[in-house]
Amino acid sequence: MPAIATTHSLNDYLKLPISRYREQLKQGNAKYIEVSYTHRNKPYQYSIQLTKTSCHYGGYRYWWLCPQCSKRVSVLYCAGLYVCRHCINAPYGSQLQQPIDRVFSRISEIRVRLGWQQGVIHGVGAKPRYMHSKTFDRLVNEHDKLSAQVWQQTLDKLNCTH
Repeated sequence: MPAIATTHSLNDYLKLPISRYREQLKQGNAKYIEVSYTHRNKPYQYSIQLTKTSCHYGGYRYWWLCPQCSKRVSVLYCAGLYVCRHCINAPYGSQLQQPIDRVFSRISEIRVRLGWQQGVIHGVGAKPRYMHSKTFDRLVNEHDKLSAQVWQQTLDKLNCTH
């Protein structure tokens, strides 16, 4: 199996965003958050240290301090203990995409933005209401260019196999 198929991405781990504790953090000046959970039938209970930074618009923003490396992060991932993405050394899901998958993802994003039916096979639709004509033209041109790229790669593969 290719290494890319056996690599775990961050999508494979449970996330613990600091925003989950927003209401609790508004109550006072917290230095730690107590967590308790079970992972693979093993119970865990410990405190995760917090830090905060001042915002330009006033108030504070809270951050986790990774229990393993003490980096300031907004999301921890469960690998037994909750740790930062650097400690589990897992790439983002998009970093595991093949070049053709990136093209399909971008085509899909454009079709969603334009309100068109998903899939390259389906034709183009009308300009969405309230979208500027220049934006619509730019997105349609990008869509057409990427679709042509997909069709060309498909034809190239077919020609190579025959």
